[in-house]
Amino acid sequence: MQISEILKSITHATDCQVMVTPDWLQGRATFGGLVAAVGNEAMRKLVPLERPLRSLQTTFVGPAGANSPWTVRARVLRVGKAVTIAHCEIFDAGQIACVQIGIYGSDRESVALIKPAAGSAPKKVDELHDVQPHEQVPFIQHFGIRWAEGAEPFSGTQSPTKAFIRHRDQAATSESHVVALIDCVPTPALSMFKAMAPASSLVWTLELFEHDLQFGADRWWRIDTDIDAASGGYINQTGLLHDPDGRPVALTRQLVAAYG
Repeated sequence: MQISEILKSITHATDCQVMVTPDWLQGRATFGGLVAAVGNEAMRKLVPLERPLRSLQTTFVGPAGANSPWTVRARVLRVGKAVTIAHCEIFDAGQIACVQIGIYGSDRESVALIKPAAGSAPKKVDELHDVQPHEQVPFIQHFGIRWAEGAEPFSGTQSPTKAFIRHRDQAATSESHVVALIDCVPTPALSMFKAMAPASSLVWTLELFEHDLQFGADRWWRIDTDIDAASGGYINQTGLLHDPDGRPVALTRQLVAAYG
C-alpha cells in the first residue's frame, strides 16, 4: 500500500478510519513517520494550506498496528491572526497510540532571519547503493535510502550519519509525504550495537522553516543526524533535512528508547 493511498483515505478530521497494511511495520508497530504523517494529514482537513506547518510535536503513546483500522480524531484548539494550533489523537483497537500538536502559521514581518548552513556529503548519491529491507523492518521497502556517511546500524561504531532518502511512491510530494520521509532513517545510536536490537521513538518534534517542498518523486533528499546525549537506554538526537537542491528545510529532534 503506497503512502499516497493511505493519505488519500483520510477524508475528514473526526473519527476517520484509516487502514494500514503490514508492509509498513517496523517491528511490532507501524513506522512512526507514517503515523505522524497520518495525523498531520487529518489536521490539514481543518487548517488551510495558506498556513504552512511550522512545528509538529508527536508523542508515540503505544504501538499502532496493521490490518485493523485506526481511528483518527483531529480538532482545532485555537485560531489566531497568523497561527492555528491543532490537536490529533490516533487510536488502534480502542487504545491511544499517538498524540500530536500541530502548529500552522502564515508568514509575518520580522527582522529575525537566520538560516542554518547547508552541510555536504562526501559521496554523490549515484555512487551509493540502496539499503535493503530487513524482515523485521519491512517499511523500508517504501523508501530509497543510501548511506553517504557514518556507520550503518549494528556495526559497533558510533558516528554521525548522512543519508540520501526518497519515497518510492511516485505520487507528488506533499507536506505529509515530507513528514514521513524525515523519519525513515533509524537512530544513529543503532550503529553502536553489534547485533540486532530494537529502538522506539517516544517523542518527536519536527520544525519546518521552508515550505516550497514540491519536488519530483525521483529526486533525493538528505538527512544529517547526530546523537546529542545517550544514557540509561534513552537517546537524544537531532537532525537537519536538506531538500533535493541542497537547501536546509527542517529540523528534527527525537527522544528514542533503545533496548540493548
